Amino acid sequence: MDESQGKKRRAAFVSLRVKLLVGFTLLFTVVFAVVYYWFYEFATQMAMSRLAEDLEILLVGTAAEVDGDEFQTLHTEAVPREDGYTDDPRYWKHVGWLAKMKRVDPRAGFYTYIKGDEPKEVVFVGSSGALSDPPTGVKFLEHYEPRTYVMWQGLEDTTLYMYIYTDPWGSWVSGYTPIKDSKGERVGGLGVDFRADYVVEVQQAIRDRVWIAFGVTYATLLVMVFLISGALTRPIIGLTGAAERIGEGDYEQDLSHLRKERFPDEIGTLAEVFEIMVSKVYQREQTLIRQVEELKIEIDEVKRKEQVSEIVESDFFQDLQAKARTMRRRSRRQEQGAPGEEAS
Repeated sequence: MDESQGKKRRAAFVSLRVKLLVGFTLLFTVVFAVVYYWFYEFATQMAMSRLAEDLEILLVGTAAEVDGDEFQTLHTEAVPREDGYTDDPRYWKHVGWLAKMKRVDPRAGFYTYIKGDEPKEVVFVGSSGALSDPPTGVKFLEHYEPRTYVMWQGLEDTTLYMYIYTDPWGSWVSGYTPIKDSKGERVGGLGVDFRADYVVEVQQAIRDRVWIAFGVTYATLLVMVFLISGALTRPIIGLTGAAERIGEGDYEQDLSHLRKERFPDEIGTLAEVFEIMVSKVYQREQTLIRQVEELKIEIDEVKRKEQVSEIVESDFFQDLQAKARTMRRRSRRQEQGAPGEEAS
């Protein structure tokens, strides 16, 4: 078996329609992935921008109503109790304001703090959860070492930490801003842990709904591609079938249905050229048949002459000719000698 024939047999046939379906499916997948990523990032960014705006307004507004002078004397003069709180009325007034702001926006958890004596350390003063039953949040003069410098930066300027983090109570972002006294001096900081469930819900909603959109879009596009690819490949399939029949010797192929009178395209041009090519091939085949017949006659005539020549030049034929000549001479002699014999 020829090696090229073996390779041709091993090659799997994949129709043009299947190739179009696979190609467009891959293209749609890439486009859909890009659009989904863009929409996901855009929606997340818009949600985070809205969250950051709400957080900053709430943070600055709450800090502006904190009495900085009283706050400074509170953490230096108040005596903590064993349970982590204090009987100082300034403390309860302070956490009362924080609790009130929490009721205004339940998404927020407020707390105040100052610098600690140790590097990277802060000391909490009040919490909006101190008035809850039971109390929650940080306690009075509780020491804490934050994992980032964002809380320290909040003692100098308004700082937002917009990276969503999660704990057993939910998902959060945080913001910090300084507390100032009557002279404008920074005497502490106000922190807000703000629920980021809104952003998480937006992201989850996009992930949940994208599969529905993905399925509907894919089904619609695949049906459209299937129908369009059928319309595009049908003339080519017709030409392929006609070519196979022509290869078997059937030149009576009508390709007029492939030519569009109103909106001609490349398929119509190909069908027209194909018909011209078939006509020329048919004419050439007929000419070749006639030439073959003529050549066959000439070959037969040559063979006949060769056979006659072989017979004439054979010894047997030469012997027959010699005998025939001898018989003719005898016959003439007999004819010539017959009258003399009668006269005698």
